[in-house]
Amino acid sequence: MKQKQIIALVSATALAATALAGCGKTSEENTQTTSEENTQTTAVGEAEGTAKEDLPFSKYAETVTVHLGGSMNPNAKILDGMSYEDNAYTRFLKDDLNIEVVYDWIASSSDYDEKMNLCIGSGTIPEMMNVNATQYRALLKYDMIQPLDQYFEDYASDKLKGFVESGGEELKKCITNDKGEMMAIPAPSMMVGEMNEMWIRQDWLDNLGLEVPRTWDEMAAVAEAFVTQDPDGNGEDDTIGILGPGNSNHINDIGDNQFGLDPLFCSFQSYPQYWLQDEDGTVKYGSIQPETRVALEKIQKLYTDKLIDPEMLVRNNCQEAVLSGKVGIFFGPWWSGYTVGEATLAGEADWRAYFTPLSEDGKYYTYMPDPTSKYVVVSKSCKNPEAAFKIISYLVANEQQWTDDGITSSEMSCADFYPLWNGYDNADEIEVSTDTLEKYLAGEITMDDVDFSQHKLLKSDMEAVTELKKEPYDDFSLDKWNLDSDLAKTNLPRLVSLLVGGAPYVNDKYIPVYNAYSGQTETMQAKWANLKKMEEETFAKIIMGKADISEFDTFVENWKNQGGDQILKEINDELSK
Repeated sequence: MKQKQIIALVSATALAATALAGCGKTSEENTQTTSEENTQTTAVGEAEGTAKEDLPFSKYAETVTVHLGGSMNPNAKILDGMSYEDNAYTRFLKDDLNIEVVYDWIASSSDYDEKMNLCIGSGTIPEMMNVNATQYRALLKYDMIQPLDQYFEDYASDKLKGFVESGGEELKKCITNDKGEMMAIPAPSMMVGEMNEMWIRQDWLDNLGLEVPRTWDEMAAVAEAFVTQDPDGNGEDDTIGILGPGNSNHINDIGDNQFGLDPLFCSFQSYPQYWLQDEDGTVKYGSIQPETRVALEKIQKLYTDKLIDPEMLVRNNCQEAVLSGKVGIFFGPWWSGYTVGEATLAGEADWRAYFTPLSEDGKYYTYMPDPTSKYVVVSKSCKNPEAAFKIISYLVANEQQWTDDGITSSEMSCADFYPLWNGYDNADEIEVSTDTLEKYLAGEITMDDVDFSQHKLLKSDMEAVTELKKEPYDDFSLDKWNLDSDLAKTNLPRLVSLLVGGAPYVNDKYIPVYNAYSGQTETMQAKWANLKKMEEETFAKIIMGKADISEFDTFVENWKNQGGDQILKEINDELSK
């Protein structure tokens, strides 16, 4: 799935094409687009008299056949009489839209990326396909996919348009080429969905008469009290101040990194593993900056003082440690309300979430995930590219209803069988849902004031919060939830995630930091794995006191000499074109 592999395969088309008979259209067919295709007219037209506003869901007058590559979950269950190629969802598309789905090939979900890479390398891509970010950039580079602007305007449903537009300028940058043309249909990331915040035991703070920490020093003082002052009152020295990452987690990572220490680094405006762009456009690597050295030294002191879990990077199950009732602080995103759900339902732990620790300037800096990592693209040879918008618009219009009707079930998952499936949602869904619930509880709005058409779960959230939340509605203590309700088992973890975990996103300010580069250069293909391993091992040794902070300087020098400088040159050369 690496870009170098793709480039190599492009130069070895004959070999790859021989190995991939039936992969899709040939590279020659892909590049020979007719003038009719270039003017974006369709090969098969709509039924006569179809109004423009009806185009997303209109039924073709004649059958339109689209060729895809399939990603099949080998563990997926399927009903008798159906198959991956012929099932309820493909039949819906044929009956309601007159779209016939044909799979040029089907690969196991674990092999899909490799298969798609081979197709890209040999120029034999399907007409429509789900691709990742690296594959998308390769398709752009080799001019294998076509612009979709006009089709988006005419054939994307209002709901799909809303999802795409919710990602704002950052998402738009991801899906447009240097001419400003829309080149892909993205599945937007929930932009705060992977942003870590501090989760802390409010009941422990109350037991010790402590205030919520906001600065680094306040957090360290609270963590020390959690370790030394018996906050759970059992008379034993068995509590953890700050839970670090386990053996399956990471100290730092791009995007989702529950239990990671990323907020501690961000407090010093250090962003390891992120490519950062200066004002002049030059890209630098966050892990080798002076701010990272400062952060490592400060985190090392927390560990040396036993304020961070002594079993960091060794512990097998961090959630188990949280649920054992021995952890006072951990870092995780809004959905950590699910992580602590069992303890909340049992009335055993009162968890709250905050933007902590703040930087010295009083601001909360945080990394952001990529605006999208999932793209649907259309080959230049495809004669009905608008069909991709119709297929996806049909999905987002019906997916929830299929679940309600039992069509999507453990035996027939939409995610496993629907053509071109991705999870579509608003980029700001968490903020909107949290804000709406807060206003609803405060009596500022009613359910009649909310347009649920763009939100999958908001209506059920509002219905559930009425039964589960006690007055006062802005107090989220354990005794202010109706824990005895049967509805609590299914809905309370989500409501805690939104109203507790989502509250900082809505009510506090933060400074977002985006990754400036998510590709893979030629040198990265050969050397990145070793560079990343060296970084992770060095950071772990420094934090855990097995190496002096001076080891960071050695790491930076080695990183540069062992390929890092060349990678930076390649990235900056690529971005300057």
